Amino acid sequence: MSVLLETQKLTKAFGGVLANNEVDIKIKNGTITALIGPNGSGKTTFINQVSGVMKPTSGCIVFDGRDITKLEGYQYARLGIGRTFQRINLFNSLSVVENVLAARLKFFTSSFLNVFLTTSRLKKEEEKQFEYSMKLLKLLGLEKEAFECPTSLPYGKRRALEIARALALEPELLLLDEPAAGMTKDEFKGIMQIMLLLKERGITMLLVEHTMEFVRGVSDWVYVLNFGRVICEGKFEDIEKDPNVIEAYLGEEDMQ
Repeated sequence: MSVLLETQKLTKAFGGVLANNEVDIKIKNGTITALIGPNGSGKTTFINQVSGVMKPTSGCIVFDGRDITKLEGYQYARLGIGRTFQRINLFNSLSVVENVLAARLKFFTSSFLNVFLTTSRLKKEEEKQFEYSMKLLKLLGLEKEAFECPTSLPYGKRRALEIARALALEPELLLLDEPAAGMTKDEFKGIMQIMLLLKERGITMLLVEHTMEFVRGVSDWVYVLNFGRVICEGKFEDIEKDPNVIEAYLGEEDMQ
């Protein structure tokens, strides 16, 4: 199985603090890779770097065989890296389907003149993107709420909408930063099902998460960070037995 994204000695320093310290991670095509660790271990710093939000201090990021370390954030998105954030950040002045359509703007090819004159070409393109957006909403179980305001949705569906918006960019790699945070068990099981469905459709994912039941249920491979370094990697059933991981993060009680 080929590697879609790889980091080599990826390091991020904030003054004298190393949030990431020579982190080597490989994400294989068609898999769900989880990144776990205690608060302050450097997980979000890592995901910020591999999504182009934050520049590394040193090291490199290779995506689909290309060194993308020095590219700008918007270029990461154009190459096929999409993401969600810890805190849900939707366009609450737009409807649910308009939130998804906003991410489809990069696929519009109509010229300014087409837009100004509201030509038939523009109308056909709008219809095409609307249909695509509705298919995404149906995939994530949101088609019935397409014309509602995001603020009217329950928490789990707002998370699903954020994923739909990220998917509207047609990413090869989807980065999910704590998608189960604040969810009930039923809600995060719904997000788990969505992730497994996306995997079946060939989308590669990197998951940052604290809920171990969630990680156990979806991940193919797990990396554990502590104090900015990778201390363990492997399948979930292996890392949960590792004494270093138990001491640093999981704890005896969490392993019951």
